[in-house]
Amino acid sequence: MIEAADHLEQTKSADKFSELEKRAQKLFTRVEKSGEGGELLLYVLLETVLQLPQLLCKMPLKTSSEMHVHGSDGVHANLLGDGTLALYWGESKLYANANAAIDNCFASIAPYLTDEGGVKATERDLLLVREHLDAGDQEATAALVRYFEDSGAESAKVEFRGACLVGFDLKDYPEPYAAEGEILDQVVKAIEKWHQRIAARIGDNKLESFEFEVFCVPMPSVKEFREAMQDRLGLKK
Repeated sequence: MIEAADHLEQTKSADKFSELEKRAQKLFTRVEKSGEGGELLLYVLLETVLQLPQLLCKMPLKTSSEMHVHGSDGVHANLLGDGTLALYWGESKLYANANAAIDNCFASIAPYLTDEGGVKATERDLLLVREHLDAGDQEATAALVRYFEDSGAESAKVEFRGACLVGFDLKDYPEPYAAEGEILDQVVKAIEKWHQRIAARIGDNKLESFEFEVFCVPMPSVKEFREAMQDRLGLKK
């Protein structure tokens, strides 16, 4: 991306960005019920809303555009004031039913944060982060890598967190605000139900000791969202 931006500035040509667009397009799958739309949406929300830069993206590691990469949807980070590196394991689920989306999302992210069974699934992703980490600056990258070296003092200052996005259908998709700017009662009640379901699944999966960022994204239709994304990317069969 940096190389393409430099090329544009020097030559006024966007051909490098066009090349990147084509390469990125090939990474997306044409699988009908792909969850990549949720992955992309989670990435945008973490990067732009919470300003948590991504350290690892799984999509470039694919060996086939028609297969999903095992593991979390991505790893984002935040350097805290005390020098601790907070790592956010991302997980997104898109289902027609809100409860199904919430249940599956927290069941999927639990292995990356807990160590039941002996070995954390996190270890595989930590290895990938160390091998593929690129902060865009050589000095910054070297500083971050020290957090992933077992012998380094910084490795003791890593905190695992979760970042979840659950997308689901919402019948009679409402306008959320009343005439005077007040949130409609039906919206408030729906949010309370989602919150309760999330709290219950956090408890069921023994995740109470971890900090989470959770985005609930109701949609008129998850199916139409997937179709619209594939159409926009030119992936429709």
